[in-house]
Amino acid sequence: MSVNGIESFNYSSNYVGMNQAAQMRNRQKPAVGNGESTRTSNITLHYTGSNGDTALTAVGFPDGTSASVYRADNYNDADPKYRVRYWSKSGDYTDTIVGINDVDPENGSYLEMLAYAAYSDVQGYTSDAFGNFLSAAGGVNGDITYDENSVNVKKNFTNMVRDYMQMQYDASNLAGYLSFKKFYDYMAGGQN
Repeated sequence: MSVNGIESFNYSSNYVGMNQAAQMRNRQKPAVGNGESTRTSNITLHYTGSNGDTALTAVGFPDGTSASVYRADNYNDADPKYRVRYWSKSGDYTDTIVGINDVDPENGSYLEMLAYAAYSDVQGYTSDAFGNFLSAAGGVNGDITYDENSVNVKKNFTNMVRDYMQMQYDASNLAGYLSFKKFYDYMAGGQN
């Protein structure tokens, strides 16, 4: 699957050209793709909203649910807000308006962090925060999953990113470590 070209950002580290070990490790992670709606097994990714707006990114979950991140209808740079639309297995959806300046990565929900990570990439503060977030949110053992019951549960995602960053360092993956560190530093500095 490829995510090249979304809003001219390249979220490639987790999606394009993964080696076999990375594919095995990411088997339970959310699916990400590009296109209007991409169907993979029982996951539908939505990139075009009902009013014609285009998602900044989308993620699908193994249970058949999915989420897409859009700019809010009245978006402004002084008080950025993103809309995260979450689809249930039955196809019903709910919208969550996320005020980026109000997100606390030490006590945020998965849906809030999807918007937060996408925003940091779109603004150029990071280059792969969205991909890094998806990886770290799964935990260092890849055993954390999200569904309708857990996407709004508050967690300390700063610690999860820190732990994943440390795992990259311990594995001598300097490029991975530096990518996660940039996102970790962004979260710690509250540059939004």
